[in-house]
Amino acid sequence: MSWASRRQFKYLSIFFLVILLIAFAFLYPVIFNNPTCTDGKQNGDEMGVDCGGVCSLMCASEVSSPVVLWSRAFPVVENNYNLVAFVENRNKNSGVATALYEFRVYDTNNKLLGRKEGVTFIPPNQQFAVFESRFNSGERQVKSASFEFIEPLVWVKKEPVLQTLPIKVTNIVFDNNKDTPNLSAVVNNDSIYDMPEFDVIAILYDEEGNAINASKTHKDKILNSSKLPVNFTWPEEFIKVPIIKDVLIQINPFSVFFE
Repeated sequence: MSWASRRQFKYLSIFFLVILLIAFAFLYPVIFNNPTCTDGKQNGDEMGVDCGGVCSLMCASEVSSPVVLWSRAFPVVENNYNLVAFVENRNKNSGVATALYEFRVYDTNNKLLGRKEGVTFIPPNQQFAVFESRFNSGERQVKSASFEFIEPLVWVKKEPVLQTLPIKVTNIVFDNNKDTPNLSAVVNNDSIYDMPEFDVIAILYDEEGNAINASKTHKDKILNSSKLPVNFTWPEEFIKVPIIKDVLIQINPFSVFFE
């Protein structure tokens, strides 16, 4: 091989080597890309496609469905009813940020009176209430109400941090006067965090543990190390005197961030 041929071969080798290096730089991320939770594949330590392992999304096999402990239609005034479901999420470290649900209301002949849909959150490792106000039954009397979540529910990792904070209800007082029965209580935020808007739901039970009525109030916020009075009223005297008064603070855990 002549000197000129060797020099030409050397230049061509360098040229092709540069081309190969450029091609490798472009193809390496495609062929040897690191697993992510959005690549549409089951890889890394994932237990399913983009779920489980280090991913925030939980796989269906990792979670159990929420349990509806009871659902009721409570009379308010005339033909209006409040619909309430009491639910338990037994998943210790996962919840649902946006959960669609449906109440179905039946009359005394077990015929469907109507439906009422809504949206809520499912907090981790907690019992909570879903409340829909003012269902009008028309001229028919309500006998029962059923409740169910509308699938699919998107479960994500969520630590039950709110349950560890010193936020509680005290000074619960009930007065069953004949004009307007009322219940008062005080919400105490003894934590170092300000809490955003939240609901407070009062559920009254008879001596056998059956829910006999409920009410809800909404609060814009509660500052750290502060107290907030809450009041509930009903338009008619109760036939059964409530024995247990349960007052639930319901803060959306997906709207609170801790540093």
